[in-house]
Amino acid sequence: MNKPIRIVIADDHDLVRQGIRGFLETHADLSIVGEAGDAATAVSLCNLHAPDVALVDLVMPGGGIEATRAIRAASPKTEVVLLTSFEDVQQIVSAVQAGALSCLLKDVDADALADALRKAAQGEAVLHPRIAARLMDAMRRGVEPGSGALESLSQRERETLALVAEGLSNQMIAERLGIGEKTVKTHVSNVLGKLNVSDRTQAAVYAWRSGMKQRSPH
Repeated sequence: MNKPIRIVIADDHDLVRQGIRGFLETHADLSIVGEAGDAATAVSLCNLHAPDVALVDLVMPGGGIEATRAIRAASPKTEVVLLTSFEDVQQIVSAVQAGALSCLLKDVDADALADALRKAAQGEAVLHPRIAARLMDAMRRGVEPGSGALESLSQRERETLALVAEGLSNQMIAERLGIGEKTVKTHVSNVLGKLNVSDRTQAAVYAWRSGMKQRSPH
């Protein structure tokens, strides 16, 4: 009997991780060797266990794209399968450029997910049909990778990015926007992931270069 495919699951939502793990563990050929709720933990687990496949959420603390790049550096034998709720072409292209083998939407059928993980362990890529269709459309229209990443941000994420570009701390941003500091942290993490940058400084530079006006609401 072949050895089970060893998998690390990385998603910041506990219920999502538990659900995925619960399903995958019903398959004798799939073995979960670790779970992570953020990019740094995912990278550490992959460095420690060198799993066959890392199933990574695209939008999580630390950024799924940055996690992908770091996982591939720490454990070259580990293939990365990204799960995403978004069909943003620029993010998918950035993810593939970072080393992701496959990209699936979170509404993927459970059996299809298991099959994608098996294929990933063999080095075979899988793209969700809707993602593939959008990539083909983008190629036909000549869309440049990375152009329009700002458009993937929600209004609140844009407001958060503008304040990060002003040099405000999470606490100051929370006070300015009238929201909780934990919510700000989530917005910042989402911004980093969507812009494919690793820290606040890079996000600020991105905002400046993109011509985002720094406005201080009064």
